[in-house]
Amino acid sequence: MNNLSRRELIKQFGAAGLSTGLFGASSQAWAKNAPHVVIVGGGIGGASAAKYLRIIDKNVKITLIEPNKEYIFCPGSNEILNETVTMEELTVNYETLKNRYAVNVITDWADDIDYAGKQVKTRRSGSIGSIAYDKLIVSPGPDYHCEAIEGYSKALAEGDFPHAWKAGAQTTKLFEQMKSMPKGGTVAISSPPMPYRCPPAPYERASFMAEWLAHHNPTAKILILDSKDGFTFQKHYLDYWTKVRGYGTENSMIEWVSAKNGGEVKQLDAANKTLITANGDKIKADVINIIPNHTAAQFAKDTGLSQGQEWVSIDPMTYQSRVDKDVYVVGDVTESSPMVKTGYLASNHSKVVVQAIVDEFNGKAPSQPLYTNNCVALAGDDYGMSITDTFRVQNGKIVKQYGHQSTELDNTSLHYVRASLAKNWQRAFRRDIFA
Repeated sequence: MNNLSRRELIKQFGAAGLSTGLFGASSQAWAKNAPHVVIVGGGIGGASAAKYLRIIDKNVKITLIEPNKEYIFCPGSNEILNETVTMEELTVNYETLKNRYAVNVITDWADDIDYAGKQVKTRRSGSIGSIAYDKLIVSPGPDYHCEAIEGYSKALAEGDFPHAWKAGAQTTKLFEQMKSMPKGGTVAISSPPMPYRCPPAPYERASFMAEWLAHHNPTAKILILDSKDGFTFQKHYLDYWTKVRGYGTENSMIEWVSAKNGGEVKQLDAANKTLITANGDKIKADVINIIPNHTAAQFAKDTGLSQGQEWVSIDPMTYQSRVDKDVYVVGDVTESSPMVKTGYLASNHSKVVVQAIVDEFNGKAPSQPLYTNNCVALAGDDYGMSITDTFRVQNGKIVKQYGHQSTELDNTSLHYVRASLAKNWQRAFRRDIFA
């Protein structure tokens, strides 16, 4: 066997069998009685679950159901708007999960869950049959309730009014719209109410847009119309905008309007490129970026996991759904307050879940989980911020155990260090999941 070439091994065992052997999984991994864990959704939460489940259990069978052959990271995607990263840099695939971690990746849409029969039905299941599971992990992410703003819709988001809150074609479209904006034109960003994915991201987006416009269209304006009266890292963003963008003056490139000052957007007049706020102000803009309200993914609603609510209720100790004890739900789709919705926490949820599953397979009680959130953000190339939070479960509820947020405003060296940290964090985070 040791004299066989890699090509000969592939011929004899197939790529999946070879990768399993290289990773160290025994032949029992594919035994008939091996437990089978199926994962719906190949984003941050689902891919993390697949990788870390294999790391802690070499014999379990793992199947990942994901309709796309590639995944584009949302963390870091705002940097496309100032041309510091490319879409290619943010794009990963599932080859490492398949070939190194012996995950069976099925490119298909999950359509339904048969809880009694413990099967996932897929769109193309007519040819392969429903997929049976012993444990099911669901990580479909959030959906976007565009219609919460009158006149806005999913069709408009995919057309001339991209929200770009899922990295991809809409991100590119938004950047092209900004590039094509007339000299002295206006970008209007509508920031949604909480909860939504990555709380500081609307303001980071404005910062990166301003950075690009400062070089290419310096008389342009960015107007942030907010559904809230405050936001994460507000002191830092206002500090940076004041020092660099003239915030608070007549010549400011960025203006932020809070909800109490009339910033909440209620309606879009698409034909006239006009936003209408709660107090009736009509604001015309050359580029309109409405970040829509978030809600649980349609899959979670269609399968009953959300139980008619906006988000999926879970057992905070294990992230088991309230609907079925063999189904676990992770990531932004869950009701996990006081946690916010971030990719880092989705990854943490997944690691807790796979440990709970393996513990149950081995007859052990679940251990007390520790959830951590490390969030980084940028106001500029040399100005970064960070948050660290930890959470425990007490009396059946998630409670914040520790929290620290950047506070310094005048330490330029520290801002630079945190900016470097933010950039490296994003690259390391991508590798942690997909490498």
